[in-house]
Amino acid sequence: MSIIDEPVSVQGKELYPRLFSPWKLRDQEVKNRIVFPPTCPTWVDGGVLTEMATDYYCERAKHDVGLIIIGATHVHRDSLAAPLITPQLFNDDNVEPLRKVADAVHEYGAKLAIQLWHSGMRGFPFPKQDPGYDLDASWYTLSPSQIPLGEFPGGGNPKELDEAEILDIIAAFAAAAERAIRAGLDGVEYHMSHGYLAWQFLSPLYNRRTDRWGGSHENRMRFPVECLKAIREAIGPDAFLGYRINSTSFWPGDLEAEDVKKIVADLEPQVDIDYVNVSAGVHHAFIHTPMEFEAGWEKEYARGVKDVTDKPVLLVGRITTPEAAETLLEQEQGDAICLARQMFADPEWGRKALEGRSEDIRRCVAANLCWRKASTGQRVQCVYNPTMGREGKWGAGSIVAVAEPRNVLILGGGPAGLECARVAAARGHRVTVVEREAQTGGHVRLQSLLPSRAEYGRIGDWLAEQARKNGAEIRTGVGVEEASLDALIAETSPDHVVVATGASIAVDGFQGWTGRPLPGAETGNLVGWDQVAKGEVEAQGSVLVIDDLCDVVAPLVAVAMAEAGAEVKVVTRWPMIGMDTILDVYLEWILPQVYKAGVGIVCDRFVKEIRGAETVLTNVHMPEAEETLASDLLVMVTARRSENALAGALVERGIETSTIGCAVAPRGTYEAVYEGHRQGRRI
Repeated sequence: MSIIDEPVSVQGKELYPRLFSPWKLRDQEVKNRIVFPPTCPTWVDGGVLTEMATDYYCERAKHDVGLIIIGATHVHRDSLAAPLITPQLFNDDNVEPLRKVADAVHEYGAKLAIQLWHSGMRGFPFPKQDPGYDLDASWYTLSPSQIPLGEFPGGGNPKELDEAEILDIIAAFAAAAERAIRAGLDGVEYHMSHGYLAWQFLSPLYNRRTDRWGGSHENRMRFPVECLKAIREAIGPDAFLGYRINSTSFWPGDLEAEDVKKIVADLEPQVDIDYVNVSAGVHHAFIHTPMEFEAGWEKEYARGVKDVTDKPVLLVGRITTPEAAETLLEQEQGDAICLARQMFADPEWGRKALEGRSEDIRRCVAANLCWRKASTGQRVQCVYNPTMGREGKWGAGSIVAVAEPRNVLILGGGPAGLECARVAAARGHRVTVVEREAQTGGHVRLQSLLPSRAEYGRIGDWLAEQARKNGAEIRTGVGVEEASLDALIAETSPDHVVVATGASIAVDGFQGWTGRPLPGAETGNLVGWDQVAKGEVEAQGSVLVIDDLCDVVAPLVAVAMAEAGAEVKVVTRWPMIGMDTILDVYLEWILPQVYKAGVGIVCDRFVKEIRGAETVLTNVHMPEAEETLASDLLVMVTARRSENALAGALVERGIETSTIGCAVAPRGTYEAVYEGHRQGRRI
């Protein structure tokens, strides 16, 4: 019996009647209003979907998603962007792999569509520049006009499309759409958002043409109109056709909300379409909004589009709970709810909502590791769902009870230890977690104490709650030293001990450039950033934040202290603060906080020596140039050291032991949760 035939609690239909009500796309009924919208699929090899793709989409379909839209599929060779991320439909290579995905998705009653796109000038020629690639491939991007991409340095200038190239791309959209329907999909979506080729034609910022493809509003609409007409003719009258469009750009000189409403209103009489998928923001700072944004923040923009169309409108925007989704539908802000990053975090969202288990949903915290991976050409991952992309091995139902439960003692209640406890307890082991702090969460809890990062603490909260639900005992405020180890072992009688004791912040300024403490560290008033986060340090006088990590921590520690009344400067040897957050698209949200708080920024400087209340800095590019800054306090945002001494003590006692997470090597949340999950399955 397939899961679609299995009896299931329908409490969610009473709690969320609109969310679980059916709706129509053309003559096809979609069973509920839950949509997994187009995202970077990543489960490809050379642009062709793999078995990973089948497992990935099946995992979401079988947990009560109504509609799945495979994202960003190239219709033309000139559109190539990232070989590990985006599939292609410019030939028949993907027809059979797509058919496998369609069959798997349809087995669970979900509808399947695919988003067709051309990246235009937002593509990346580097895959075609590989020496092993076709020597005759073009090494440039394409756009309506030769306007540079302004989102990031080195964006490059595109080649201006000529008439023949435009017509060729329109034909390519039609051919790709035909292949999708031939593969058994239910519909297709045309990508005219996020600054890609169709948007470039629509936008007066990027389209400066004077021929029939540019100039007036009507001419700028010609390309998407002709594409949609060609797609409709190619897919026939039965398949549904939608398009995704930005409700606004948030970029000076680009299309704004009223412009987009006019486009939507003018498009409908010209093309036979079935829905409008509304997003916001051309550039990725708004596409992957930060964790402090409220659920459904795009609702007013979607409502504006809904006011000018009779077609169903799909709504997106940091929606993580069925309660929020139901409210948005009740307010008629949209007709269906898109869950993108949220469905990365928890593919079982729909089933948990249907069963009335909203509290069990692993809610997206908008850490944006997913986009960090994609933006560097890697496969998309989630910061605390290690099963993503590994559904074939680690998907729902793969955690099975052990034949002989064991006593498992886990030292440390950070993300590694908690995930290990959650999984091991789910397998039937008798699990005890001991944590020296009064609260669990480790480094994710510390980071959640910083300005605008509260949501990050949800990771630790969810892991602890789920571990307890699975039967794990969690003790807080229990410090374990070698002297007290024997008593704890005698009490818990562990068959296996997991050392997940994390890492400590190097208060002496130890960091990678020198591999040693900062000279004179013992003379200054030095504290770790964790002490600031926990409120153990009074913010007063002048403060220097010494930043070697270049991530979110130093800027936000500085903001916290400045807002509390201190005079703060951040000193970094890097050319800018927060540089590592560019890939998470957090820099654009953090820097305004820094400037608003009046934090000073000192870049390209390294601490040569600390002399009590004075810190001697040297310019990393001109070492002979020195300057001295006075301060009352030095806050270290530098390296961490693994805390794993207990592992050796346990081995000496002949106890079966494993070490995971930052206790092995200081890294991030993703690595910690992954290793915790893996170890929970191994015991």
